[in-house]
Amino acid sequence: MRRTLLAALAALAAIAFATNLSAQGALDGKTIARNIAERPNADPRKGRITFLIENDGRTRTRAAKMLRTQTKSTDRLLLAFDKPGSIRGTSFLSYDHKAADRADETWLYLPATSRTRRVPSSDRADSFMGTELSYGDVKDSFKFGLADYDFTAGGRTKSGRLILKGEAKNTQIAREIGYGGFTAYIDADTWFPRVITFTDPAGRRLKTIAVRGIEKVGSSLTATDFTVTNHRSGRSTRVTVSGLSRANARESLFDPARLDRVAGRMP
Repeated sequence: MRRTLLAALAALAAIAFATNLSAQGALDGKTIARNIAERPNADPRKGRITFLIENDGRTRTRAAKMLRTQTKSTDRLLLAFDKPGSIRGTSFLSYDHKAADRADETWLYLPATSRTRRVPSSDRADSFMGTELSYGDVKDSFKFGLADYDFTAGGRTKSGRLILKGEAKNTQIAREIGYGGFTAYIDADTWFPRVITFTDPAGRRLKTIAVRGIEKVGSSLTATDFTVTNHRSGRSTRVTVSGLSRANARESLFDPARLDRVAGRMP
């Protein structure tokens, strides 16, 4: 009797899973992209982020304290670099606004100049701190700008991941973000991209981001191990996040006018 009951429950679970996959498989590209964009991100969390940059057999390392929070209208990311010594005190702050009519905002404080510079949206494609990530990659946090791309669904991989394709809405946006489009493989149960391959504005394969590990704090997911490979240059950057945990974040830390003071005040 027990085996019969267990078999019945397993059959029901399989049916429910198949039904869920079928329903998700019918989603169009814009809906998939919106589900990714609306992935929970509200839990304040901290950690230490390390960038290992590899080029022609040589390696360089960048390391920073990381803090993520979310208000009702804005996702916020703060990084305070402390390694190597040459960039100690450098701080990065981004506001990713949920409202489509509000432009996202990014700032960078450089101790060498003792000034905070606002990074214009036209510089989103620039390299972030010498890594293979762009400013846009760091700010977007594995979400795709709904105003930047036209999306299409591409079915599923053999492992069941959703395939999402994006094409930059116009040539100006493509130049700003540095990408003409992308193909991404998405975990159907978390709405988290596991592999993203970008093309340049001319449609040529540019780079691939492969996510090895993710962790959850509360209901919010963070990529804790991923590699960015530039197919054009052969360079790569491996990014790891350690010590990820819930944080008590003071609002003053997210004031762009105080970026010069955050290095010693991060939790």
